[in-house]
Parts: sequence; structure tokens; C-alpha cells
Amino acid sequence: MVGDADGDSGWLASRHGQRYGRWEARVRSQATGPDNGRQYHPLLILWPDSNRWPEDGEYDYLENGAPGEDCVEAFVHYPHSASAPVQQEFARRCGVDLTRWHHIAVEWTLDHVKGFVDGEEWFSFSGGADDVRQCIQCAPAMHQTIQLDNFFGGDMQPALYEVDWLRIYPSACPGRDADDLVGHAVGHRLGGGE
Repeated sequence: MVGDADGDSGWLASRHGQRYGRWEARVRSQATGPDNGRQYHPLLILWPDSNRWPEDGEYDYLENGAPGEDCVEAFVHYPHSASAPVQQEFARRCGVDLTRWHHIAVEWTLDHVKGFVDGEEWFSFSGGADDVRQCIQCAPAMHQTIQLDNFFGGDMQPALYEVDWLRIYPSACPGRDADDLVGHAVGHRLGGGE
């Protein structure tokens, strides 16, 4: 995926949505022109199939302020009311040269949302429900997007975002239907349930 100086970039979205599972990608990124302070943002995102944001959450399990940074960052958004301020958790792990190939993964289960870099866990979030938001892992079905975002318009620092492969694994809870999982998650969030 190429981000041009004029602001033209790209994104991909999977048509396959699911609730719970594991998503993995092998990625790297780099700037290909001089730094002018207007960088693209390489992203791996789970976006709600409903397209309802922020009501149905969003899991940005790789979101960086510039290609090829030395820190991997994540913004994991709670499903929450649109009238509330943004409800999210932030994670950062430095010492990861993103100009080199890395395996980036997110695991979303009934109990947690966890992130991995090269097989090592670097964040884990669970629960957190309150009067304006659901538990962080309580989002409905989502699908993978890969983006080289442009937050500035034109006059961008050119960049390259490469994805060698992407894998999507089903939930580790086979045999349970979605309604059962929703009921369990909501019951767990409220302190009841199974």
C-alpha cells in the first residue's frame, strides 16, 4: 500500500466478520520521502460490521503516528454511547523497529482483548463496563481493515505499508451460538451469568 505525497493512499476491508477469534498479520512500514511532519498512519483495525461507531466499538490493534516508528501502539475502543466522550484503552511497546517485518496479532474472546507482537503479549484488556460503556470485549461482530490513513489532506510524507499475509481464526468457543455468547458476556459484565 503506497501513500503518495499528494495524499492519495489506500485501505482494504475484509468482507468476513465474526465475533471473537484471532487476527494475525505480518507487516512493515517505512517513510519513502523526507519528514515534513505530515505522516501517514499505518493501521490494523477490527471495525464493527454494523458500521456503528462508537456504539459498537473498534479495536485498533496496530495504530502508529508514522510509518516505521520504533514503538507499536494500540487504541482499543469500548462499545459506548455516541453522546459520551471517546472511551478507549491505550497501549504502547517501544523497541519494535516497524521498518522490519513483524507478526502483529489480536485475540478477542469472551473474556478479553489481547495484543501480540511476534508471539509475545503486549497488552490485555478486560471488563471496564460503567454507566456509559459496555465491557471492552463486548462488541458485536467485526471485520478486519488495513489502512494507511491520511489525517492531513495533501503535502504528505510519502510512505509504504506492506502486508505479507493476514490470517483470521475462528473463536476458540466452537458450538456456542452468538446469542449464548452475548448473554454470557453481558451476564459476566454485570457480575452474574455462568
